[in-house]
Amino acid sequence: MHTGHLKKIGLCHFYQQKFLYIELTTQKKPIINVSMQSHLILNLVTAATEFITSSHLPHFCSWPIQYALAKLITLPEGKILRQSFSHYLVHIDLFEYVLTKETSIDFVQAEMSIFMFAIFEGYSSFYDQQENFISDVKSGSCHFGYNDKGNYRAALNPGVHKFLVLNFRPEWFLHEAKNLCQFKTLIANYKAKHQAVFTLPDCPLAKHIRQSIKKMLFQNKTKKDDPRIVINGVLSQLIRQYHQMLVDNHYTTAALHQTKATDIANFIRNNFRDQVVDCISEMAKHFGVKTFHRLVKIAFGIPLREQVIALRMEYGLHQLKTTQKTINEIAFEAGYNDPHYFSRAFKKHYKVNPGSLRGLNI
Repeated sequence: MHTGHLKKIGLCHFYQQKFLYIELTTQKKPIINVSMQSHLILNLVTAATEFITSSHLPHFCSWPIQYALAKLITLPEGKILRQSFSHYLVHIDLFEYVLTKETSIDFVQAEMSIFMFAIFEGYSSFYDQQENFISDVKSGSCHFGYNDKGNYRAALNPGVHKFLVLNFRPEWFLHEAKNLCQFKTLIANYKAKHQAVFTLPDCPLAKHIRQSIKKMLFQNKTKKDDPRIVINGVLSQLIRQYHQMLVDNHYTTAALHQTKATDIANFIRNNFRDQVVDCISEMAKHFGVKTFHRLVKIAFGIPLREQVIALRMEYGLHQLKTTQKTINEIAFEAGYNDPHYFSRAFKKHYKVNPGSLRGLNI
């Protein structure tokens, strides 16, 4: 997908809505506390938004959730139906949308979030606020992960799409998954906060996963179970079902490539000034892969050399604007042994000599 051709339509996040903490009194009646702020900031510039009832859902809605709050968003490119429900352990968002052409949605994550993402139909790509590629999500897959607060963007293809986001209460999820070995990497990265986004491999939306999700979303008319109690049990079930698929190596190769590409991207961003990033063979050996060029393309969308130069030029520009260091000092710090080579690369990249930027505010 060529992101330059995508039209931005404002600020949106897929897991909008406030968490409503529901507690049970001794009489088993719910008390809803809305004092907690929403994790998401929404600003749909070119969209018309309306709340609708379950009896007036649009024709493309195939999964009506009776207890959810439904919102219909009309865009120049199509329509999006969002059904949301807040539980004391999770915030549920089910999105169904029909688009006539490629578009993109900017969204803001106000707080760090641990989530499960399941896509039943469609295809989406995600990017961070620097326009760096994060991941592709394809039909019939699911994964667990987290993302830090900040700005993101989703690139959406035309057609019919349906996906579910479960945004967990973090302390509950960490307790629930602490003894499940396949979640250790996720938990460690979440606590360390070394990277803004981390996802575990994509697993297929197997029949037992779909059945669990539908049990959570749709009330059984023959049983009068409290949906809150049903959700409690299903959330634990989903975590263990996904964990077992990881244990059984039941995930896609593409997901492994994406995980490895993310590791490579993080390493390059943290070490772009080091000479090690200039040696393809050393990098491939370091990550133990034979398809290093392909993984770099997944991570950045451009060859490694171009990405390293871009990072070094950005670093050099920042140093020129914010410090009194000499050009020679900046060149060496940026990873160049020859200051003249740095100056030539800088002029080629920014169309101006580094020496001419002193005192300029650009």
